[in-house]
Amino acid sequence: MKQLLLIIFSLTIFTSSAQNNDKIVGVWDVKTDYYQAIYEIVDYKGKFFGKIHYYNDGTSEYKGSNKKEDYFLTDIEKKGEKYINGKMYLPDGSFYKVIFTLKNDNTLEVLMTVEGQPYKEVWKRNTKYK
Repeated sequence: MKQLLLIIFSLTIFTSSAQNNDKIVGVWDVKTDYYQAIYEIVDYKGKFFGKIHYYNDGTSEYKGSNKKEDYFLTDIEKKGEKYINGKMYLPDGSFYKVIFTLKNDNTLEVLMTVEGQPYKEVWKRNTKYK
């Protein structure tokens, strides 16, 4: 019985560690002509979700406080080299469908359709945020 529990515990730890090693997971800086932000992508049950740590568009500023409301990206799934089926929610409840492509360990390309037009952002890994 002890061996069985040890095996189950070891597999759980190994599986959790393997899932968290995906390169999309981490803190990302975004700076566009429209806003700047710090987002974090996390792994939860095989899908990826994003939360806001900081957002400023020149009109409004938001500092995340690690609440449920801070999550604005949902249901991202890895398929090959891309991350698909993501939804980026706006404060009014509407959302953009999003596709992520990891260009290298520190650069994430984000593609979405905004007002019927393709829109691309480049996110840079933040290695200093705690």
